[in-house]
Amino acid sequence: MKRRRRIFWFAGLVVVLFLVWPFAIDRTPVGAMLTYLPVGWWLFLKRNIPQIGFNWGLVTTGVICSVVLLGLGNWFLNTVYAEIQVRMQPGKPAREWRLKWSAGLYCALWLLFLVAFGATGVYRHTVWLMNDEHPWYEKRAFSYSQLFYADSAVRQILIDQDEDLEGTRKAVLAGPKYYGGTNALCEDYNVILYGDTSNKVAAWAIIPRDPMLLAKSNFAVTVPEGGMSVKPLSQFPQLILELDAKYPVQASH
Repeated sequence: MKRRRRIFWFAGLVVVLFLVWPFAIDRTPVGAMLTYLPVGWWLFLKRNIPQIGFNWGLVTTGVICSVVLLGLGNWFLNTVYAEIQVRMQPGKPAREWRLKWSAGLYCALWLLFLVAFGATGVYRHTVWLMNDEHPWYEKRAFSYSQLFYADSAVRQILIDQDEDLEGTRKAVLAGPKYYGGTNALCEDYNVILYGDTSNKVAAWAIIPRDPMLLAKSNFAVTVPEGGMSVKPLSQFPQLILELDAKYPVQASH
């Protein structure tokens, strides 16, 4: 009973880890490796199995050959097994070699073949990865989430600088790191700040510098009455004209 309970709890822990693991790590190269390495085989099968075509003539031939080989092998093993028993225990009736033993040996041979095939594949791919000069991991561009993280960083700077326009501009140029990014905020984004008559930040626009994010054709703008909104770059010129006309002071880098 205790053994079954331990197996049950272990299986439950494994399931929980697989469900929680992707959400418990950051979006970094190491995080990507930890996310996809344990279940990468399943993603590979899910992507490639629907593309597999079966040669049913070849499959039928393989099944027939396996049945014939299993029958001949069972007959041969039964003969050898009976001969061994006669020599080791003369005068006693010989036991019959069971078919399930032959089937077990046959399956074991296929299992050894698969293990050797997999080990060879792992070795070849490891050698290929070690000799490959290209990066193992390429960061994907998540337009909305990345803009949201950048906007959150600007809001934090506003709080620290008491919404002062010049202080916020200098803080952005100082290059603070932000959640979800590997570079400084000013390296990843061009931030345009708009101030009111009291030199307080009233609105701002965030434009990605990363070509991958620019390919998504989005930028973010935050205004007091509407909060942050993600808009296509095609609307950028018109929106900038509206913000320039509405707010007398602006600062950008």
